[in-house]
Amino acid sequence: MELSYDEIGKIDLSDIYDRPDPVRYFSTLSKLDYRVPQEAKGPFSRIIEARRAAQEREAIKVVDVGCSYGVNAALLKHDLTIEDLQRHYTSAPRDLSREQLLARDREFFGEAEDPALDVVGLDVAQEAVRYAVDAGILDGGIATDLESENLAPMEAEQINDTDLIISTGCYGYVTERTFDQILAPCADRRPWLANMVLRMFDFAPAEALLDDMGYVTEKVPGLVPQRRFASPEERHNVLDNLAQEGIDPERFEETGWYFAELYVSRPQDVAIEMPIGDMLPRVGRPVAN
Repeated sequence: MELSYDEIGKIDLSDIYDRPDPVRYFSTLSKLDYRVPQEAKGPFSRIIEARRAAQEREAIKVVDVGCSYGVNAALLKHDLTIEDLQRHYTSAPRDLSREQLLARDREFFGEAEDPALDVVGLDVAQEAVRYAVDAGILDGGIATDLESENLAPMEAEQINDTDLIISTGCYGYVTERTFDQILAPCADRRPWLANMVLRMFDFAPAEALLDDMGYVTEKVPGLVPQRRFASPEERHNVLDNLAQEGIDPERFEETGWYFAELYVSRPQDVAIEMPIGDMLPRVGRPVAN
């Protein structure tokens, strides 16, 4: 099969991201050992518990930027792994209709282990967001491109009580403009942010925006694997991107994987009162100084 690549050199997988159901998404990404949501589950869960402790309230709302079919929501709300999700969808009979798949999923995701966690997904992929909401994986969904569109009043109302904003790999395709729009309606809530960012993308513009808003952004020590490269050409493209940024890929991307870093952003007073090292000493694999 001939592969195509996007403008930054990643394999073009756009045909799997906005389909009526998630079967092809999981069957394709499982072959590439896609696992960043699994790597993020532990750190995100600890951040959620820290946020609950800080606000002395169990109920918490999370906005997942680049939510796709609600993978992060499924892992955070349920006692499941990314491998469980992959098996669930790749084992689905091929002749099931969308409605039959939805019925199967409503049963599978019927009772959340964390019912006080409310997750609203944001993504440009309308079909994916709609499926995750209809299946009960997401508690709400917003399908829009905040890089080119403005957040509608009804959408703003849906997220004005957000406590935490997360993402696992979409930064670089979305920018600080998206975060600016999400933060505007919930500024009084002072939500925290936790973003897994591929190393070839510069988080500095988002960090500058957040700094202007009174946030402190801290990079948690360690790297987490996202997925394997799909081809030698994709590997070459990524290594070239990293070289241009002055980033050493030895022991990491050179082994054939994308790697991401976790950036946690919190209001200045919270960052002082609750040191990041106490909440989250490191993630994934250590990096030598």
